[in-house]
Amino acid sequence: MNGEQSETSQDASLAQSVTMLKAVLEGGTYQAVAAERGVSRTAVERRVKSVAAKLCAIVGIPGLNEDGATAVRRLRQHRHAILSALDAYDPLDCIEPEKVRVLTGEEILQGAQRVLRRSRQPWHDGSLYYLLFTTGAWPLEIARLEVRDYLNAAGEVRRVSEWRADVTIKSRARPLYFASRRLDECFQCYLAERLAQGLGLGRDGAFRGLDPHSRLFLSTSGRGFEITPYGEGGRQRFRCRPILETYRRLFRYAGFKQMSAMAVRHTVAARLYARGADEGQVGLLLGIGERSAVREMFPRPQPGLDELVVDLI
Repeated sequence: MNGEQSETSQDASLAQSVTMLKAVLEGGTYQAVAAERGVSRTAVERRVKSVAAKLCAIVGIPGLNEDGATAVRRLRQHRHAILSALDAYDPLDCIEPEKVRVLTGEEILQGAQRVLRRSRQPWHDGSLYYLLFTTGAWPLEIARLEVRDYLNAAGEVRRVSEWRADVTIKSRARPLYFASRRLDECFQCYLAERLAQGLGLGRDGAFRGLDPHSRLFLSTSGRGFEITPYGEGGRQRFRCRPILETYRRLFRYAGFKQMSAMAVRHTVAARLYARGADEGQVGLLLGIGERSAVREMFPRPQPGLDELVVDLI
């Protein structure tokens, strides 16, 4: 109980820090923000800089590094990029880089077994779980997927597909591969279940009888995850709280503590590196354009000299 209360308190504190950061980005001074919230100016400054530095280290802000995150002027110059980063990555999931947990293949499979055993809709949730671990995508991107992204008209799995530009966080298309046998097994059961329940049906029998433009993941009510737009004009952004809450639930089912979508991206990057991928390939799959940004966010594990010289000949 105390652990749960502590976690709730930490979430509330982090959410408050994010609110302070947004107030400063909108032009508020540390002193004014402090007065509004009944805390000291120093506390506001420390918390704002801490959240901004986390975003730089974990999500990545183009043109801004952790050192630059300590200057209010620099933060305001990169206001839109910071707000976009907050949209792409739920601040309540922020984990200090040194605490990011990279899961082994065995841990991932054990977590999947727990999810399938504990979930009330195991095939739906199992597909969500495996898709995150096989793509490293952002939850909002997964919420936007449609049946046509997974199946072709003949009803076959699109092994080489695409994250469409209107699906991705950065509005840039990138490769999407469905190459996991375990993901397929869950999807086959889930889509058959959907068809039997009459959810998101098509008209001509193509796409296994499903509407190709219906969301890939539907609830029992036949609706996809609710995506909420906010902001105005060119500043409009989107959030999907329901899928973030769903993934938090799945991580609990899996028995993973301090796990988040960002930590899963670290796991995916580490597993790709272990198979011989370079920074360019990791960046292409995860939607990161610059190799330097990939190196900063997902550094390749480097063995120490003491390991390298053992039995060199």
